Amino acid sequence: MPTSQKVSALIVVGCAFLGALYTLISGNEPLLGLDLQGGVSVVLEPTGSTDGDGATVNDESLDLTVELLRARIDEIGVAEPEISRQGENIVVGLPGLVEEQEEALARLRQTAELRFRPVLLNLGPELDLEAGVDGGDDTGSVDETDADEADTDADTDADADTADDEDTADDEESLAVTGRAGPVLFAQDDTDEDEQPDADPAPEPDADATDDETQLDLGDALPDTLTACFAGEVTSDDDDIIDEVVVLTDDEGFRYCLGPAVLEGNRLTGDMIETASVGLNPGTGWQVNPTFNAGDDGIGRFNEIAAVCFLGNQDICPSRQLAVVLDHQVISAPAINAGSFSRDQIVISGSSQDPFEEEEARRLAEALRFGALPLELVAQETRTVSASIGQDVLRSGVIAGLIGLALVALYLLSYYRLAGLVAIGGLLLSAALLWTIIAWFGETFGLALSLAGVVGLIVSIGVSTDSNIVYFENVKDSYRAGRRVPTAVERAYESAISTIVKADVVSLIAAVLLYILTVGAVRGFAFYLGLATILDLIISWMFMRPALGWLARRSAVEENPALLGLPAVGGSE
Repeated sequence: MPTSQKVSALIVVGCAFLGALYTLISGNEPLLGLDLQGGVSVVLEPTGSTDGDGATVNDESLDLTVELLRARIDEIGVAEPEISRQGENIVVGLPGLVEEQEEALARLRQTAELRFRPVLLNLGPELDLEAGVDGGDDTGSVDETDADEADTDADTDADADTADDEDTADDEESLAVTGRAGPVLFAQDDTDEDEQPDADPAPEPDADATDDETQLDLGDALPDTLTACFAGEVTSDDDDIIDEVVVLTDDEGFRYCLGPAVLEGNRLTGDMIETASVGLNPGTGWQVNPTFNAGDDGIGRFNEIAAVCFLGNQDICPSRQLAVVLDHQVISAPAINAGSFSRDQIVISGSSQDPFEEEEARRLAEALRFGALPLELVAQETRTVSASIGQDVLRSGVIAGLIGLALVALYLLSYYRLAGLVAIGGLLLSAALLWTIIAWFGETFGLALSLAGVVGLIVSIGVSTDSNIVYFENVKDSYRAGRRVPTAVERAYESAISTIVKADVVSLIAAVLLYILTVGAVRGFAFYLGLATILDLIISWMFMRPALGWLARRSAVEENPALLGLPAVGGSE
């Protein structure tokens, strides 16, 4: 036997042994899917488009919604979520989910469109109705210093003292605006990467203007705005209307009074955005890089509101902040640091006092990428799949696989004698490598093994057995042609491997097409069938011939070829 054949066989055996040993030592285990480990299944019913115009639910909008939901769930690493359509309903299966369940279900509920709303007032976590309003220019600034805060406090105290001296206690109460250093939205090509961007100072008020003229004036276009902002009551979900003033909170309970997400008839929504990514800048920390669509419906529409906020327009965007709102909650409220942007040169960065954490930046990028769904979805049914039922299914699948393997082994041993041991050895090597790969994929990439995947593995037993049978039958034909047993084994491989490769390639093509063209459980079947087929090619090429060749050179086999299942007649070549 050539040395190369011995080496190839040892490589396969060594990889299988070391892989199994590594899996046991590391404690890796296959990650089970919804049908094997239990989880939660949600049926979502579309109620129409999010723009409120009563658009008809159609195949295009449903397919897009499925894709966006899958992307949302993939963002938090849920292993093999099952997301598919059933008529006009969307069924989402989330396996396991002990800690992630609430977060994943919250992602599914975020079906409202992403909106950009100008910040009128930062209301803070609590209202202070006894202090006065200080012009508002410090609100939302990202470059506040201790000196600025001291000046602001001094101005506020002076205003309060003046109000007391002039005995104006009976005048209309005003609202104290709580300044908060927040994120900044700036143009990447105009900023030094090593410097923290600072918001440009808001336009100074006219020195000759009266007190009334320097106060927040929202104009006739925004009726009752001051009342809504001063009241500070958080707007209910039903009252969060796109073209009205609302008061919404962020995840820390900080309240924002927000203007309409409409400017001159143009909706400021997530459909302006093409994508968004997360990056780490050594100078500014984690940042988000949104890319807007080209043209008037993308970056053109965004630049309109950016220009208004950059100038601190007192009627529309006095704070110079633009809030990103998803599902009635403020995700971020960056200060606008330029009047115009290129669609792919925009950065949202944390402030110098409060830089972005990685998770915060990733959540914002995800909201920008996947925030807008074309349909409003309502959870029609939520069903929990018992883990015990999943274990019963897994146990049944394992038993079925072992029974199938035992029957195949019995057939091979009874018909091919010692050659059957080579086939069984190949199946065991394939099983060890599959176990290692599946467990590693589960731990590293969150790839789950579903019941369909188990079926694919069971079917692969037949694929591997077919390869061995093709080889053994070619050995018989070569032996009948008058060759000695070792020669028949070598010659038969040359013709058999061609047939084996062709058969496995056909199986692999079928698995790839199934994986590409289908979703859900069928993809799991296709993936594991394809993986097992690739391993069968490797074992057929590297292990099958040297193992059978080693047996064929044993003196007992040469004297009694029937031990390899060969016929009683043969040759001497």
